[in-house]
Amino acid sequence: MDLSALIFPATALRRSALTALCPLFKPLNVLEPPSLGKDARATPPGLESLARMLRPTGQSGAAGSDNPQARQAAKLLDQWRQWLASHQGSSSAEALKAGMELPTPPETFRTVMSEIKSCQDPKGQGGPGLPGVEADLLLNLAHIQDQQAAELEQALSQARQGESRLRHSMGQDEGDYQPVDYEAPLMDHLAPVDYTLPQEHLLESRLKAWSTLAQGFGAGSGWLATTSGPAARLLLERAHELVQPPVKEFRTSAGAVSPLTLAPISARPDNPLAQEAARLVLPDLSDLDDQAFLDLAAKLAANSDFDLLRQKVNHLAQRVDSEKWWPGLAPELAQEAKELAQAYGDLVQQAGVRAGGKPRGLSLLAFPGLSREDLLAIMRGEKPLDAPKMEQWPEQWPEGSTVVWALW
Repeated sequence: MDLSALIFPATALRRSALTALCPLFKPLNVLEPPSLGKDARATPPGLESLARMLRPTGQSGAAGSDNPQARQAAKLLDQWRQWLASHQGSSSAEALKAGMELPTPPETFRTVMSEIKSCQDPKGQGGPGLPGVEADLLLNLAHIQDQQAAELEQALSQARQGESRLRHSMGQDEGDYQPVDYEAPLMDHLAPVDYTLPQEHLLESRLKAWSTLAQGFGAGSGWLATTSGPAARLLLERAHELVQPPVKEFRTSAGAVSPLTLAPISARPDNPLAQEAARLVLPDLSDLDDQAFLDLAAKLAANSDFDLLRQKVNHLAQRVDSEKWWPGLAPELAQEAKELAQAYGDLVQQAGVRAGGKPRGLSLLAFPGLSREDLLAIMRGEKPLDAPKMEQWPEQWPEGSTVVWALW
């Protein structure tokens, strides 16, 4: 497997994620819901070459479903997307976001979601819905949020770049310069960008929908990677519960916790619980404008030392993927990752770029004893039947660990 990444559960990437993962990971793959419109994109404008969208195989989605209710829901969703595109930035769109009543309101998220929930099996017995259809529609809705968040972050980045050029033209970069009141920087008057919904909103539903559609993606689609810290933490928690169920709390008749209650085992290099095996501290390149970042990516791609660096980072993940977990593995990986991160920063500086801002942490998470299919099942809230138990460690513990890259 080459050093490429399959992003979950996002269907559109923000600029901060792109500048952190590229050009180290190439290509970046993003799942494309089957019924997504032709105008959908995985990256902000100007950075389309950094990521590509992969359509799940064997999934027709809601638009191609045999269920008439599913096709109707896809039609409503398409109408909603078209309305948003035609009214972007208008008073009608802002009024709708604020919850105000419109004279002729369009189909809302509530209407679309009611259509999703009303999907029944072909026999119409009120049984479970159609997993692929529900996942397709949910990720279509989530894509609207992902795309708008990416556009907001792109606009904020452009405002910061404009402020930097303004500072330079006014001479405020000089160390002894004392600005007067009317020369206050632009960003001091801008309110923070409000994404409205936190990353945790519908996180479990999004993970379930993503994993349902991603079951056909094999190792050739890249290493699993997420730009969502809450998603990474949720997977770690579920993997811990799978290997070692929560300890039952015993209490005395007076209500005090019994001393017989044992604390759960924490993740350490000497046990096989899912944990961070290594971390790369990457330079912050988000201050570069689009053209400068693309130029940097081109310079690094033409550098043979950078190609060797990518091979070493890929080998780091392959060790976790293939080797049996043992106490000395994590310290070795951590030291190697530290050296690789330093080498990456040196190559960026040699390309004439001085990184600013706070460095980004890219964690290599190891899920010992679990296959890629097991991890997808955990995303769906299911429990793999053949998952190893803590009491089987280390003799009966299988070799290899599923790798997940997490950007913090």
